[in-house]
Amino acid sequence: MKRLIALALAITMLSGLVTAGTLTASAETDVDFSQEYKSSPFYTRLIAALESSEGKTTMEKAAAAAVSQEGYKNYSTEGIDIEQARLQGLLWTGAELRNNDNGTGNTEYTRWAQTYIMNSTGSGQYLDCDWCAIFASWCMFRAGYCNEERLRRYYYSYCADPRIEYDADAWIEAFDLDQKDVWYTPAAQGKLDAYSWNNYVNTQIDPFDIPYKPGGLVFFTWNGSGRYFNHVAVVIDYDADTHVLTFSNGNSDGQVVTRQMDLDVTEEYRGNVMLQNSLRIMAYGEYDEIKPLDRKDITADVSEITWDRTAPSGIIIQTDSESKIASVSVDGEYFGSNTESNMVLLNGRLSIGKSEMKKLSIGEHSLLLTFDDGAIELPLTIMETIVLGDADGNAKVTIEDATLVQKYAARAASIEDDRKERSDVNHDGKIDITDSTLIQMHVASMITLV
Repeated sequence: MKRLIALALAITMLSGLVTAGTLTASAETDVDFSQEYKSSPFYTRLIAALESSEGKTTMEKAAAAAVSQEGYKNYSTEGIDIEQARLQGLLWTGAELRNNDNGTGNTEYTRWAQTYIMNSTGSGQYLDCDWCAIFASWCMFRAGYCNEERLRRYYYSYCADPRIEYDADAWIEAFDLDQKDVWYTPAAQGKLDAYSWNNYVNTQIDPFDIPYKPGGLVFFTWNGSGRYFNHVAVVIDYDADTHVLTFSNGNSDGQVVTRQMDLDVTEEYRGNVMLQNSLRIMAYGEYDEIKPLDRKDITADVSEITWDRTAPSGIIIQTDSESKIASVSVDGEYFGSNTESNMVLLNGRLSIGKSEMKKLSIGEHSLLLTFDDGAIELPLTIMETIVLGDADGNAKVTIEDATLVQKYAARAASIEDDRKERSDVNHDGKIDITDSTLIQMHVASMITLV
Protein backbone atom coordinates (compact mmCIF):
# COMPACT_ATOMS: atom_id res chain seq x y z
CA MET A 1 0.00 0.00 0.00
CA LYS A 2 2.77 2.46 0.98
CA ARG A 3 4.64 1.61 -2.23
CA LEU A 4 1.57 2.38 -4.32
CA ILE A 5 0.89 5.68 -2.61
CA ALA A 6 4.53 6.69 -2.98
CA LEU A 7 4.34 5.76 -6.65
CA ALA A 8 1.23 7.87 -7.14
CA LEU A 9 2.94 10.86 -5.55
CA ALA A 10 6.03 10.30 -7.66
CA ILE A 11 4.01 10.19 -10.86
CA THR A 12 2.73 13.64 -9.99
CA MET A 13 6.15 14.88 -10.97
CA LEU A 14 6.10 13.29 -14.42
CA SER A 15 5.62 15.69 -17.33
CA GLY A 16 3.96 15.68 -20.72
CA LEU A 17 4.54 16.26 -24.36
CA VAL A 18 3.37 19.85 -24.11
CA THR A 19 6.01 22.16 -22.63
CA ALA A 20 5.33 24.78 -20.02
CA GLY A 21 5.99 27.52 -22.56
CA THR A 22 3.39 26.10 -24.90
CA LEU A 23 0.86 25.76 -22.13
CA THR A 24 1.42 29.31 -20.97
CA ALA A 25 1.02 30.64 -24.50
CA SER A 26 -2.25 28.77 -24.91
CA ALA A 27 -3.46 29.99 -21.54
CA GLU A 28 -3.09 33.61 -22.60
CA THR A 29 -5.97 33.09 -25.02
CA ASP A 30 -8.27 32.26 -22.09
CA VAL A 31 -9.38 29.20 -24.05
CA ASP A 32 -7.00 26.44 -23.04
CA PHE A 33 -6.99 27.45 -19.36
CA SER A 34 -9.22 29.77 -17.40
CA GLN A 35 -7.74 32.65 -15.40
CA GLU A 36 -9.15 31.10 -12.22
CA TYR A 37 -7.44 27.80 -12.93
CA LYS A 38 -4.14 29.50 -13.82
CA SER A 39 -4.11 31.11 -10.38
CA SER A 40 -4.70 27.80 -8.63
CA PRO A 41 -2.23 25.23 -7.25
CA PHE A 42 -3.64 22.68 -9.69
CA TYR A 43 -2.22 24.60 -12.65
CA THR A 44 1.17 24.90 -10.94
CA ARG A 45 1.18 21.17 -10.21
CA LEU A 46 0.18 20.35 -13.78
CA ILE A 47 3.04 22.41 -15.22
CA ALA A 48 5.50 20.80 -12.82
CA ALA A 49 4.26 17.32 -13.70
CA LEU A 50 4.48 17.97 -17.42
CA GLU A 51 7.92 19.56 -17.20
CA SER A 52 9.46 16.69 -15.30
CA SER A 53 8.41 13.79 -17.53
CA GLU A 54 9.90 14.73 -20.86
CA GLY A 55 10.84 11.58 -22.71
CA LYS A 56 8.19 9.46 -21.03
CA THR A 57 5.47 7.65 -22.97
CA THR A 58 2.23 9.38 -23.86
CA MET A 59 0.35 7.20 -21.40
CA GLU A 60 2.78 8.01 -18.58
CA LYS A 61 2.32 11.70 -19.31
CA ALA A 62 -1.45 11.29 -19.09
CA ALA A 63 -1.04 9.57 -15.71
CA ALA A 64 1.15 12.47 -14.58
CA ALA A 65 -1.50 14.99 -15.57
CA ALA A 66 -4.19 12.99 -13.76
CA VAL A 67 -2.32 12.69 -10.46
CA SER A 68 -1.37 16.37 -10.53
CA GLN A 69 -5.07 17.22 -10.20
CA GLU A 70 -5.56 15.23 -6.99
CA GLY A 71 -8.08 17.00 -4.76
CA TYR A 72 -9.72 19.21 -7.40
CA LYS A 73 -13.35 19.53 -6.29
CA ASN A 74 -16.52 20.25 -8.18
CA TYR A 75 -17.76 23.43 -6.55
CA SER A 76 -21.22 23.38 -8.06
CA THR A 77 -23.15 22.76 -4.89
CA GLU A 78 -25.24 25.36 -3.11
CA GLY A 79 -24.03 27.18 -0.05
CA ILE A 80 -20.36 27.41 -1.02
CA ASP A 81 -18.08 30.41 -0.62
CA ILE A 82 -17.90 31.58 -4.23
CA GLU A 83 -14.90 33.84 -3.68
CA GLN A 84 -13.02 31.03 -1.96
CA ALA A 85 -13.89 28.72 -4.85
CA ARG A 86 -12.54 31.32 -7.27
CA LEU A 87 -9.30 31.62 -5.32
CA GLN A 88 -8.92 27.85 -5.46
CA GLY A 89 -9.26 27.89 -9.24
CA LEU A 90 -12.59 26.15 -9.35
CA LEU A 91 -14.64 27.46 -12.23
CA TRP A 92 -18.32 27.72 -13.02
CA THR A 93 -19.93 29.04 -16.20
CA GLY A 94 -22.96 31.15 -16.80
CA ALA A 95 -24.60 33.63 -14.47
CA GLU A 96 -25.11 31.11 -11.68
CA LEU A 97 -23.81 27.80 -10.46
CA ARG A 98 -25.12 24.80 -12.38
CA ASN A 99 -25.51 21.22 -11.30
CA ASN A 100 -27.39 18.51 -13.16
CA ASP A 101 -28.97 15.32 -11.84
CA ASN A 102 -25.70 13.40 -12.24
CA GLY A 103 -23.74 15.90 -10.18
CA THR A 104 -21.67 16.99 -13.17
CA GLY A 105 -21.76 20.68 -12.38
CA ASN A 106 -18.95 22.94 -13.57
CA THR A 107 -15.25 22.21 -13.56
CA GLU A 108 -12.16 23.48 -15.35
CA TYR A 109 -12.30 20.32 -17.43
CA THR A 110 -15.90 20.83 -18.59
CA ARG A 111 -15.12 24.49 -19.29
CA TRP A 112 -12.14 23.42 -21.41
CA ALA A 113 -14.24 20.88 -23.30
CA GLN A 114 -16.98 23.38 -24.00
CA THR A 115 -14.75 26.37 -24.82
CA TYR A 116 -11.71 24.79 -26.46
CA ILE A 117 -13.23 21.80 -28.21
CA MET A 118 -16.67 23.09 -29.14
CA ASN A 119 -15.69 26.77 -29.41
CA SER A 120 -18.73 27.73 -27.37
CA THR A 121 -18.98 30.27 -24.57
CA GLY A 122 -22.59 29.46 -23.77
CA SER A 123 -24.04 26.90 -21.40
CA GLY A 124 -23.68 24.03 -23.88
CA GLN A 125 -24.28 20.33 -23.45
CA TYR A 126 -20.85 19.71 -21.97
CA LEU A 127 -22.20 20.86 -18.64
CA ASP A 128 -24.53 17.87 -18.69
CA CYS A 129 -21.89 15.25 -19.54
CA ASP A 130 -20.17 12.88 -17.14
CA TRP A 131 -16.97 14.65 -16.26
CA CYS A 132 -15.09 11.45 -15.44
CA ALA A 133 -14.72 10.96 -19.20
CA ILE A 134 -14.09 14.66 -19.82
CA PHE A 135 -11.31 14.49 -17.23
CA ALA A 136 -9.74 11.44 -18.90
CA SER A 137 -9.78 13.15 -22.30
CA TRP A 138 -8.29 16.29 -20.73
CA CYS A 139 -5.38 14.24 -19.33
CA MET A 140 -4.83 12.55 -22.70
CA PHE A 141 -4.86 15.94 -24.39
CA ARG A 142 -2.26 17.30 -21.98
CA ALA A 143 -0.10 14.29 -22.84
CA GLY A 144 -0.32 15.09 -26.55
CA TYR A 145 -2.55 12.20 -27.59
CA CYS A 146 -5.61 14.08 -28.83
CA ASN A 147 -5.99 17.22 -30.87
CA GLU A 148 -9.03 19.45 -31.19
CA GLU A 149 -10.59 17.64 -34.14
CA ARG A 150 -10.14 14.18 -32.63
CA LEU A 151 -11.72 15.29 -29.38
CA ARG A 152 -14.90 16.37 -31.13
CA ARG A 153 -15.80 12.71 -31.52
CA TYR A 154 -15.93 12.64 -27.72
CA TYR A 155 -18.62 15.32 -27.74
CA TYR A 156 -20.74 13.55 -30.31
CA SER A 157 -20.51 10.22 -28.51
CA TYR A 158 -21.23 11.41 -24.99
CA CYS A 159 -23.24 14.56 -25.24
CA ALA A 160 -25.32 14.15 -28.38
CA ASP A 161 -29.04 13.68 -28.00
CA PRO A 162 -29.86 10.84 -27.94
CA ARG A 163 -26.72 9.63 -26.19
CA ILE A 164 -25.29 6.32 -27.33
CA GLU A 165 -23.52 5.14 -24.19
CA TYR A 166 -25.64 1.99 -24.03
CA ASP A 167 -23.27 0.24 -26.42
CA ALA A 168 -20.43 -1.00 -24.27
CA ASP A 169 -17.79 0.21 -26.69
CA ALA A 170 -19.20 3.65 -27.47
CA TRP A 171 -16.59 5.17 -25.15
CA ILE A 172 -13.82 3.14 -26.81
CA GLU A 173 -14.79 4.66 -30.16
CA ALA A 174 -14.99 8.14 -28.68
CA PHE A 175 -11.46 7.94 -27.27
CA ASP A 176 -10.27 6.71 -30.72
CA LEU A 177 -8.61 3.63 -29.28
CA ASP A 178 -7.30 1.03 -31.71
CA GLN A 179 -9.21 -2.23 -31.16
CA LYS A 180 -5.97 -4.22 -31.04
CA ASP A 181 -5.09 -2.20 -27.93
CA VAL A 182 -8.39 -2.81 -26.13
CA TRP A 183 -9.11 -5.76 -23.83
CA TYR A 184 -12.78 -6.61 -23.16
CA THR A 185 -13.81 -8.67 -20.15
CA PRO A 186 -16.81 -11.05 -20.14
CA ALA A 187 -18.88 -8.22 -18.62
CA ALA A 188 -18.83 -6.47 -22.01
CA GLN A 189 -19.74 -9.54 -24.04
CA GLY A 190 -22.91 -9.12 -26.06
CA LYS A 191 -22.76 -5.33 -25.71
CA LEU A 192 -20.33 -4.60 -28.53
CA ASP A 193 -21.16 -2.48 -31.55
CA ALA A 194 -22.87 -4.66 -34.17
CA TYR A 195 -21.39 -2.59 -36.99
CA SER A 196 -17.81 -3.29 -35.87
CA TRP A 197 -18.08 -6.78 -34.43
CA ASN A 198 -15.36 -8.15 -36.73
CA ASN A 199 -12.84 -5.54 -35.53
CA TYR A 200 -12.59 -6.82 -31.97
CA VAL A 201 -9.37 -8.59 -31.07
CA ASN A 202 -9.16 -9.17 -27.32
CA THR A 203 -12.50 -10.38 -25.97
CA GLN A 204 -13.53 -12.52 -22.98
CA ILE A 205 -10.29 -11.54 -21.20
CA ASP A 206 -10.00 -12.34 -17.50
CA PRO A 207 -9.72 -9.00 -15.63
CA PHE A 208 -6.67 -10.36 -13.80
CA ASP A 209 -4.86 -11.00 -17.10
CA ILE A 210 -5.26 -7.49 -18.53
CA PRO A 211 -1.82 -5.79 -19.03
CA TYR A 212 -2.62 -2.67 -16.98
CA LYS A 213 -0.08 0.14 -17.42
CA PRO A 214 0.12 3.68 -16.01
CA GLY A 215 -1.96 6.00 -18.15
CA GLY A 216 -4.18 3.31 -19.63
CA LEU A 217 -7.95 3.74 -19.46
CA VAL A 218 -10.01 1.34 -17.38
CA PHE A 219 -13.80 1.21 -17.89
CA PHE A 220 -16.12 0.11 -15.08
CA THR A 221 -19.67 -1.12 -14.70
CA TRP A 222 -20.41 -0.62 -11.03
CA ASN A 223 -23.20 -3.16 -10.68
CA GLY A 224 -21.58 -5.77 -12.95
CA SER A 225 -24.47 -5.81 -15.41
CA GLY A 226 -22.37 -4.77 -18.40
CA ARG A 227 -25.26 -2.71 -19.68
CA TYR A 228 -22.94 0.19 -20.39
CA PHE A 229 -19.84 1.88 -19.02
CA ASN A 230 -20.58 3.63 -15.73
CA HIS A 231 -17.14 5.16 -15.26
CA VAL A 232 -13.71 5.60 -16.81
CA ALA A 233 -10.45 6.21 -14.94
CA VAL A 234 -6.74 6.59 -15.65
CA VAL A 235 -4.61 3.68 -14.42
CA ILE A 236 -1.77 4.64 -12.08
CA ASP A 237 -0.49 1.20 -11.08
CA TYR A 238 -1.41 -2.47 -10.89
CA ASP A 239 0.19 -4.95 -8.52
CA ALA A 240 0.01 -8.31 -10.28
CA ASP A 241 0.79 -10.15 -7.04
CA THR A 242 -1.85 -8.58 -4.82
CA HIS A 243 -4.30 -7.74 -7.66
CA VAL A 244 -4.65 -4.17 -6.39
CA LEU A 245 -5.52 -1.66 -9.11
CA THR A 246 -4.72 2.02 -8.47
CA PHE A 247 -6.44 4.62 -10.62
CA SER A 248 -7.02 8.37 -10.79
CA ASN A 249 -10.53 9.51 -11.64
CA GLY A 250 -12.64 12.60 -11.97
CA ASN A 251 -16.19 12.90 -10.67
CA SER A 252 -15.50 10.57 -7.77
CA ASP A 253 -17.57 12.06 -4.96
CA GLY A 254 -17.39 15.29 -6.95
CA GLN A 255 -13.60 15.49 -7.09
CA VAL A 256 -10.42 14.17 -8.68
CA VAL A 257 -9.03 11.45 -6.47
CA THR A 258 -6.71 8.44 -6.64
CA ARG A 259 -8.36 5.24 -5.46
CA GLN A 260 -7.39 1.60 -5.03
CA MET A 261 -9.48 -1.48 -5.77
CA ASP A 262 -8.58 -5.02 -4.74
CA LEU A 263 -9.90 -7.16 -7.57
CA ASP A 264 -10.07 -10.24 -5.33
CA VAL A 265 -12.39 -8.67 -2.79
CA THR A 266 -16.16 -9.07 -2.82
CA GLU A 267 -17.70 -5.93 -1.44
CA GLU A 268 -20.25 -3.18 -1.84
CA TYR A 269 -18.13 -0.78 -3.83
CA ARG A 270 -19.12 2.92 -3.83
CA GLY A 271 -22.70 2.19 -2.85
CA ASN A 272 -23.28 -0.58 -5.37
CA VAL A 273 -24.19 -4.25 -5.00
CA MET A 274 -22.05 -6.87 -3.28
CA LEU A 275 -19.81 -8.14 -6.05
CA GLN A 276 -16.27 -9.31 -6.64
CA ASN A 277 -14.46 -6.20 -7.84
CA SER A 278 -12.92 -7.97 -10.84
CA LEU A 279 -16.45 -8.27 -12.25
CA ARG A 280 -16.82 -4.50 -12.24
CA ILE A 281 -14.19 -4.09 -14.98
CA MET A 282 -15.58 -4.05 -18.52
CA ALA A 283 -12.58 -3.02 -20.59
CA TYR A 284 -9.10 -1.58 -20.61
CA GLY A 285 -7.52 0.43 -23.42
CA GLU A 286 -4.02 1.62 -24.31
CA TYR A 287 -2.98 4.33 -26.72
CA ASP A 288 -0.03 6.25 -28.08
CA GLU A 289 0.45 9.66 -29.59
CA ILE A 290 -1.52 9.93 -32.81
CA LYS A 291 -0.82 12.28 -35.68
CA PRO A 292 -3.68 14.43 -36.96
CA LEU A 293 -5.17 13.24 -40.21
CA ASP A 294 -4.05 15.31 -43.19
CA ARG A 295 -6.98 17.31 -44.49
CA LYS A 296 -7.78 16.66 -48.13
CA ASP A 297 -10.47 17.13 -50.73
CA ILE A 298 -12.97 14.38 -49.97
CA THR A 299 -14.51 12.64 -52.97
CA ALA A 300 -17.71 10.59 -53.14
CA ASP A 301 -19.15 8.00 -55.51
CA VAL A 302 -21.94 10.43 -56.46
CA SER A 303 -21.94 14.07 -57.53
CA GLU A 304 -25.52 14.71 -56.40
CA ILE A 305 -28.22 12.89 -54.46
CA THR A 306 -31.93 12.48 -55.11
CA TRP A 307 -34.01 10.75 -52.45
CA ASP A 308 -37.66 9.75 -52.66
CA ARG A 309 -39.52 9.93 -49.33
CA THR A 310 -41.36 6.74 -50.31
CA ALA A 311 -38.07 4.82 -50.59
CA PRO A 312 -37.71 1.82 -48.25
CA SER A 313 -34.41 3.07 -46.84
CA GLY A 314 -32.26 6.18 -46.48
CA ILE A 315 -29.10 7.04 -48.43
CA ILE A 316 -25.59 5.61 -48.59
CA ILE A 317 -22.61 7.69 -49.71
CA GLN A 318 -19.21 6.07 -50.26
CA THR A 319 -16.33 8.51 -49.67
CA ASP A 320 -12.55 8.24 -49.50
CA SER A 321 -12.42 9.71 -45.98
CA GLU A 322 -10.32 7.85 -43.41
CA SER A 323 -12.16 9.48 -40.53
CA LYS A 324 -14.21 7.72 -37.87
CA ILE A 325 -16.69 10.55 -37.48
CA ALA A 326 -18.79 12.56 -39.90
CA SER A 327 -20.77 15.67 -39.01
CA VAL A 328 -23.71 16.27 -41.33
CA SER A 329 -25.17 19.71 -42.06
CA VAL A 330 -28.12 20.55 -44.30
CA ASP A 331 -28.54 24.07 -45.64
CA GLY A 332 -25.96 25.32 -43.16
CA GLU A 333 -27.67 23.84 -40.09
CA TYR A 334 -26.27 20.93 -38.07
CA PHE A 335 -28.21 17.77 -38.90
CA GLY A 336 -26.44 14.98 -36.99
CA SER A 337 -23.38 12.76 -36.83
CA ASN A 338 -22.59 9.11 -37.43
CA THR A 339 -22.41 8.41 -33.70
CA GLU A 340 -26.05 9.39 -33.30
CA SER A 341 -29.11 7.22 -33.61
CA ASN A 342 -29.48 6.40 -37.29
CA MET A 343 -26.21 7.24 -39.04
CA VAL A 344 -23.28 4.90 -39.58
CA LEU A 345 -19.76 5.56 -40.89
CA LEU A 346 -17.55 2.57 -41.67
CA ASN A 347 -14.54 2.63 -43.98
CA GLY A 348 -15.69 5.90 -45.52
CA ARG A 349 -19.20 4.59 -46.22
CA LEU A 350 -21.74 6.93 -44.64
CA SER A 351 -25.31 5.74 -44.18
CA ILE A 352 -28.11 8.12 -43.19
CA GLY A 353 -31.27 6.26 -42.20
CA LYS A 354 -34.75 6.87 -43.53
CA SER A 355 -35.97 8.16 -40.18
CA GLU A 356 -33.37 10.92 -40.41
CA MET A 357 -34.01 11.71 -44.08
CA LYS A 358 -37.76 12.04 -43.55
CA LYS A 359 -37.11 15.07 -41.36
CA LEU A 360 -36.13 17.02 -44.47
CA SER A 361 -38.70 18.88 -46.53
CA ILE A 362 -39.38 18.23 -50.19
CA GLY A 363 -37.19 20.40 -52.42
CA GLU A 364 -33.57 21.33 -53.06
CA HIS A 365 -31.00 21.22 -50.27
CA SER A 366 -27.26 21.48 -49.73
CA LEU A 367 -25.70 18.51 -47.90
CA LEU A 368 -22.33 19.15 -46.21
CA LEU A 369 -20.35 16.19 -44.87
CA THR A 370 -17.50 17.23 -42.58
CA PHE A 371 -14.89 14.63 -41.60
CA ASP A 372 -11.75 14.91 -39.50
CA ASP A 373 -9.69 14.79 -42.70
CA GLY A 374 -11.79 16.99 -44.97
CA ALA A 375 -15.26 17.88 -46.21
CA ILE A 376 -17.49 17.53 -49.23
CA GLU A 377 -20.67 19.37 -50.24
CA LEU A 378 -23.30 17.67 -52.37
CA PRO A 379 -26.62 18.91 -53.79
CA LEU A 380 -29.55 16.99 -52.32
CA THR A 381 -33.04 16.77 -53.78
CA ILE A 382 -35.89 15.43 -51.67
CA MET A 383 -38.94 14.29 -53.63
CA GLU A 384 -41.97 12.14 -53.00
CA THR A 385 -43.69 9.90 -55.49
CA ILE A 386 -47.43 10.41 -55.25
CA VAL A 387 -49.38 7.14 -55.18
CA LEU A 388 -53.07 7.74 -55.82
CA GLY A 389 -55.12 6.29 -52.96
CA ASP A 390 -52.19 6.27 -50.50
CA ALA A 391 -53.94 8.18 -47.73
CA ASP A 392 -51.60 7.10 -44.92
CA GLY A 393 -48.41 7.92 -46.84
CA ASN A 394 -46.66 4.54 -46.75
CA ALA A 395 -46.29 4.43 -50.57
CA LYS A 396 -48.77 1.55 -50.83
CA VAL A 397 -52.53 1.35 -51.39
CA THR A 398 -54.21 -1.02 -48.96
CA ILE A 399 -57.52 -1.52 -47.17
CA GLU A 400 -56.10 0.65 -44.37
CA ASP A 401 -56.16 3.61 -46.77
CA ALA A 402 -59.84 2.96 -47.58
CA THR A 403 -60.62 2.78 -43.86
CA LEU A 404 -58.74 6.02 -43.17
CA VAL A 405 -60.63 7.85 -45.93
CA GLN A 406 -63.94 6.50 -44.62
CA LYS A 407 -63.11 7.72 -41.11
CA TYR A 408 -62.03 11.09 -42.48
CA ALA A 409 -65.35 11.44 -44.30
CA ALA A 410 -67.09 10.72 -40.99
CA ARG A 411 -64.82 13.25 -39.22
CA ALA A 412 -63.44 10.43 -37.08
CA ALA A 413 -59.83 10.77 -38.29
CA SER A 414 -57.51 13.25 -39.96
CA ILE A 415 -55.42 13.05 -43.13
CA GLU A 416 -52.18 14.98 -43.53
CA ASP A 417 -52.52 17.98 -45.84
CA ASP A 418 -49.94 16.69 -48.31
CA ARG A 419 -51.91 13.42 -48.66
CA LYS A 420 -55.36 14.87 -49.26
CA GLU A 421 -54.88 15.24 -53.02
CA ARG A 422 -53.99 11.56 -53.41
CA SER A 423 -56.97 10.60 -51.19
CA ASP A 424 -59.41 12.29 -53.60
CA VAL A 425 -59.19 9.40 -56.06
CA ASN A 426 -62.16 10.48 -58.27
CA HIS A 427 -60.77 14.05 -58.50
CA ASP A 428 -64.04 15.76 -57.62
CA GLY A 429 -62.45 18.03 -55.04
CA LYS A 430 -63.92 16.12 -52.07
CA ILE A 431 -62.77 13.26 -49.85
CA ASP A 432 -65.82 11.16 -49.08
CA ILE A 433 -67.26 7.65 -48.93
CA THR A 434 -67.07 7.38 -52.73
CA ASP A 435 -63.29 7.68 -52.59
CA SER A 436 -63.18 5.00 -49.89
CA THR A 437 -65.27 2.64 -52.04
CA LEU A 438 -63.07 3.20 -55.10
CA ILE A 439 -59.93 2.48 -53.05
CA GLN A 440 -61.50 -0.79 -51.83
CA MET A 441 -62.31 -1.76 -55.41
CA HIS A 442 -58.71 -0.97 -56.43
CA VAL A 443 -57.32 -3.12 -53.61
CA ALA A 444 -59.65 -5.96 -54.79
CA SER A 445 -58.24 -5.53 -58.36
CA MET A 446 -61.69 -4.58 -59.65
CA ILE A 447 -60.53 -1.21 -61.00
CA THR A 448 -57.32 0.78 -61.47
CA LEU A 449 -57.03 4.22 -59.94
CA VAL A 450 -55.89 6.84 -62.42
